[in-house]
Amino acid sequence: MKENSFFLNIVYTMMLCLTVFSPTFSQTILYAENFGTPTANTLIQNYTGWQNRTVIYTGDGTCDVRTSSASNSYGLASGGGNVMINDTVKWFMISGLNTAGYSDLSLYCGLRKTNAENGSNFVVEVSEDSLVWTRVFLSDTMPSGTGTSGWRRVRYLNIPSTGNLHIRFSNLAHVDYRLDDIAIVVGEETVLETVAKPTFSPGGGTYYEPKTVTITSATPGAVIYYTFDNSAPADRANQYMGPLTINSSVTLKAIATGANMYDSEVATATYTILDTNSLVELPFDISNNSSATRLDITTLHGFRGYHLGSSYADGSAKFETSHAGEASLVAHLDSAPDTLVFELKGVNGGSNPAAYEGITFTVSYSTDGHNWTTLATLFSDDITVGEYTRFTYVITDHNARHLRWRLESSTKGNTQLNNIKITQYNGNGDGDSTSVATYFPETFSIYPNPAKTSFSVHQGRNTVRALTLYNIIGQTVRTWNNPTQRTYNVSDLPRGTYFLKADTPNGTIQKKLVLY
Repeated sequence: MKENSFFLNIVYTMMLCLTVFSPTFSQTILYAENFGTPTANTLIQNYTGWQNRTVIYTGDGTCDVRTSSASNSYGLASGGGNVMINDTVKWFMISGLNTAGYSDLSLYCGLRKTNAENGSNFVVEVSEDSLVWTRVFLSDTMPSGTGTSGWRRVRYLNIPSTGNLHIRFSNLAHVDYRLDDIAIVVGEETVLETVAKPTFSPGGGTYYEPKTVTITSATPGAVIYYTFDNSAPADRANQYMGPLTINSSVTLKAIATGANMYDSEVATATYTILDTNSLVELPFDISNNSSATRLDITTLHGFRGYHLGSSYADGSAKFETSHAGEASLVAHLDSAPDTLVFELKGVNGGSNPAAYEGITFTVSYSTDGHNWTTLATLFSDDITVGEYTRFTYVITDHNARHLRWRLESSTKGNTQLNNIKITQYNGNGDGDSTSVATYFPETFSIYPNPAKTSFSVHQGRNTVRALTLYNIIGQTVRTWNNPTQRTYNVSDLPRGTYFLKADTPNGTIQKKLVLY
């Protein structure tokens, strides 16, 4: 009896050791591709969203990556993009795979077909020199007939062990096949997970100061890559290593990757940084005849100026409306106003005053934003058709913190408001030259843009005291003090997205510059 107990204890100890010290099985994945998330149908040779950057991808110019019919009907679906092969002249090839030293290799992919197809018209071929091709076949046939269309996870066997493997996908018929989630594994595939989509903190939005943004993924050990220029982070050029300082308006995109996992979806956040000491665009665009509702503008902490939209062909910014009783522009001031200057123009009638009639336009102020006192009432005869007329008014109530321009009535034509300037009361009984809020057209521009080796600037009415060029992460790369030249050489700078800031007496103007 004791001998049996001793023997059982030995067996139990051995089983315990095997349980504790047995290595965890890890699937060997030699290649994986899920085609990312393209923004539109993209020719295969122009696509940049590859997951595996070490492989050469080729096509004949007609095969493309698409977003529709995403792979959402089988367990390993990555979603997003997939390759459409729907003609006998379309094909897609992966080259340069290294499978040497491995046996029992399998090729897995997501395949989407039409009802009548069973997969036999979809051709997969392998080659070691891209000259002699051998077809490999499905390990099992796909069901055909009514109700059997959609995505399937399929497997191809007899994949060669070689240092230079080529795989080609094509179609024998004019039917729809879509390809996604390709993987080459040793043996039989186990379930692959997808890395959790990155999140930004704080999230995108409009801010009045630079923001420190962190990017995280819920997947432990995930590696995150990002871009600042609204492009997909496909080339893995910028690895996230810590918090990012966002000091200008950008669109931030990020993707998370993990070993033996599918890449995450691309996360996107747009940050609008409103420099309160600069001339910047408001987060809306005013187009012709579109200003049918109230528009509010708030001035904050030393704010010098905003300008309104830029949707007009001449590049100027205007608040234009014909919506009587509905449209108003309200400025919220953070200081006591003293003098108000603005310009009005009648439009839509050319030189024909009869096409501009029945106008009643009021300018009012308020201390609380609710009870309004009329500062001026303007009629059709006061406003010139086709030309701006400048109006100047003194605001005697220095407790006013709100100004409103409102179209009360209109029979014909549109009214255009422009070039607003509000000076600040300094307590000495005269107007201070400091502007509480200034609205004027943007006439500073860069050309050509994108630029290759140099760019020029058009200053318009602006006197530029200094030009500063920043890279995408806010580092100063070039400064021109008291610039007098029209052309600026940037041929020595890396290609990418930059921001050019012009220092003028009215504040600073910032423009995006792309070098290619």
